[in-house]
Amino acid sequence: MPRHINPKEPVRTARAPYNFVPLPERVFTVSNAEGISSEPWGRHDEFIPDTNSGWIDLTIETLTPLYIRGAVSPRHDGSWDTRVSRLRQEPYTTPDGIPAIPGSSLRGMVRTLVEILSFAKIQPVSDAKLFYRSVANDRIGMAYRSRMIRGGQKPQGGILCIRAGSVTISPREIVLVTRSMLANQIQLRNPPDWPPQHSRCWVRTNGARDTVTAIHIQDSPPAEPGWQGGTLVLTGAVPNKKREFVFLDPPANAAPELQVPDAIWRRFHDEDQITQWQEKAFPRDRPKVANRYAAGHLRDGEPVFFLADDDLRCKTNPDGMDFLGRAGMFRLPYDRSPKDLVPATPSGDHLDLAEAIFGKLNSSLKTGSPSDAGSEAIKGRVYFEDAVATDGGPSWYEQVLVPQILSSPKPTTFQHYLTQDGEGRKSDLRTYLHGDQTTIRGHKLYWHRWDADRNISQVRESGNHDTLLNDLRTPNPKDTQHTAIQPVKKGVCFTGRIRFDNLTDLELGALLHALKLPDGCCHRIGMGKPLGLGSIRIRARLQRIDRGVRYRNWQSSGIDENEDDSRFRSAFEKAMLAHARESGEALLQKYTGLRQIGRLDGLFRLLAWDQRPASSSTAYMALEVFKNRPVLPTPHAVAEAPEPAWPQDAPPPDRSANSTERRGGGRGQPRQAPPLTTRDTRPAPRPAPAPATPKPIGTGQMRPGRLRHVGDRWVAVFDGDPREAYIENAPRIPADCTNDTRADFYIVSQSKKDGIRCRFERILPVLR
Repeated sequence: MPRHINPKEPVRTARAPYNFVPLPERVFTVSNAEGISSEPWGRHDEFIPDTNSGWIDLTIETLTPLYIRGAVSPRHDGSWDTRVSRLRQEPYTTPDGIPAIPGSSLRGMVRTLVEILSFAKIQPVSDAKLFYRSVANDRIGMAYRSRMIRGGQKPQGGILCIRAGSVTISPREIVLVTRSMLANQIQLRNPPDWPPQHSRCWVRTNGARDTVTAIHIQDSPPAEPGWQGGTLVLTGAVPNKKREFVFLDPPANAAPELQVPDAIWRRFHDEDQITQWQEKAFPRDRPKVANRYAAGHLRDGEPVFFLADDDLRCKTNPDGMDFLGRAGMFRLPYDRSPKDLVPATPSGDHLDLAEAIFGKLNSSLKTGSPSDAGSEAIKGRVYFEDAVATDGGPSWYEQVLVPQILSSPKPTTFQHYLTQDGEGRKSDLRTYLHGDQTTIRGHKLYWHRWDADRNISQVRESGNHDTLLNDLRTPNPKDTQHTAIQPVKKGVCFTGRIRFDNLTDLELGALLHALKLPDGCCHRIGMGKPLGLGSIRIRARLQRIDRGVRYRNWQSSGIDENEDDSRFRSAFEKAMLAHARESGEALLQKYTGLRQIGRLDGLFRLLAWDQRPASSSTAYMALEVFKNRPVLPTPHAVAEAPEPAWPQDAPPPDRSANSTERRGGGRGQPRQAPPLTTRDTRPAPRPAPAPATPKPIGTGQMRPGRLRHVGDRWVAVFDGDPREAYIENAPRIPADCTNDTRADFYIVSQSKKDGIRCRFERILPVLR
């Protein structure tokens, strides 16, 4: 399993309010756990001997202000509050207005910790491929252009036709119209107005029929002959943009319609694909009222751009379409999804400890796949009550405020979310593209970030705070990014309870370890964690019931008033340490207990309150720095602690000019493992046809060539150049390659003195 290696140079080191607990080497399942032989997760109708029932009393103190948004509530007139969530400032409370922490929030927080502590599967992980678009002169940009421009041809255009149970595209010829020409007739705004967006127009073109020489934006054709009808398509303003598009009316012998596969149609409309710009530019009531299912969605008759192979007739080969979009350079899905980058885990029939305790859904309900229907649902055996405020009032709350903008997680930030190889160069980062040796980093958690000197001011939006707050209190605020909140103050105490039935000693120990963290560590819960909100300290007291004693004696409750939880915690600790040794985890001999396990030491450093890193070292980076894609280091590096000796640590790549043993690919060194298998079986895009006279080799080119085996290493050869090119990432070449296999290469550098240095990208299909 590829392990994350920290970048060597400070300039390539990122910072963020979050970090990751590494994935375990092997998942721990209850099937091979000692002391779990009765399968209590399937016996809810009885009290099972030698298991534990009772409750855990919780006392929770807020170390920082805490905010969990309240539920939608009815108004005094009986109607329901219709405000969108970001405009509802009210925190979660009991029906009589006392601050509370919902049991569902406590359950989610505790389950996450049980999953990490017990080497459970990491789930859920999205199976949807993330999107990217780049025109930069780097590896991502090269990959994007090689996929977007095929055989010298840019994406095609067409008009959507939505019928019952079917979506097709009627291809259209596209011609370009300059924005300066359009500016003489319409106002060009960003996003575009309706009209002129998708308006009827009439054009004349040059001899090559690819550029508009004259245009009239009107429904009826001009009186004079020679005009051709079309649809005006405005794709928004970007710096230095000079042209927009016209989709011409189809000729009499129009190309047949192309089928849009259901998977592509659904993926286009996922929340992470539809941007705020698309929602603004394509509202639900444009071009006419209720014309779309929702803002940003596609409609019948809408012009779109799409990628499909030239020889496709998609009614007979619907899988040939790659993707579609609203602009000529639309966003594309990566080759692999986050789920593809999770190492193999036991099947759904093998429960991990978190699933056994908290329950699980039937896999077919989560995936929609009938093939997963054999994995039955499991009911949990723990029940979380709301924790209600008891001390620290009656002035419970901070003033209503507008916090700094809080956005959703961005797993497209691969330099943070995926393991990297230590080199750290922007051009060499591992991504979701095919062939990259990487996995997801692990469980994402937030650092404690409270600055006592700045207090609540570190959360509040600076500058025009009061103006923003007044705007958000209006029925239709102009601001679309901010929210209003009213946090509970720090120093407020809550009491709650967790009830449990039929837990084994091992399971109860896992639950207690998730609640009773090592000294100096505290939990995090609620909203605004990147800004410093949500740090809490939990004290837990176990109360166990002996059901046999309780039901045999009217006078006895069966409760042991002097319950000691050490034997349950010890049982869990012993099992996890044994599993860590057996599975080859990094161990730290200088510590005791679970902290001996390297990845769990990383967890406890993330949860450290007393020795938390300075807020400045866990703050978001400035946009100018972020654009350079620095790599996020491990929790140990951020905490300035020694890095554990992680298993399978590979030495960083040797990029010296004389080295022939790079990334374990030289003589006497093992090659790296082949790329992780994925469920994406789409063939690689076709290469562009080679010109009659090959262009000279130049730095930054994506170039087709051939693999050749020389001695004990691979080299690349290119048409029109006699030199043998050195391949920097030769271990990524599939083991079954033969001489003269055609492949794409990225030219890293070339000179008369040092020759050609390139990077293997992908095997090309065999030409027939």
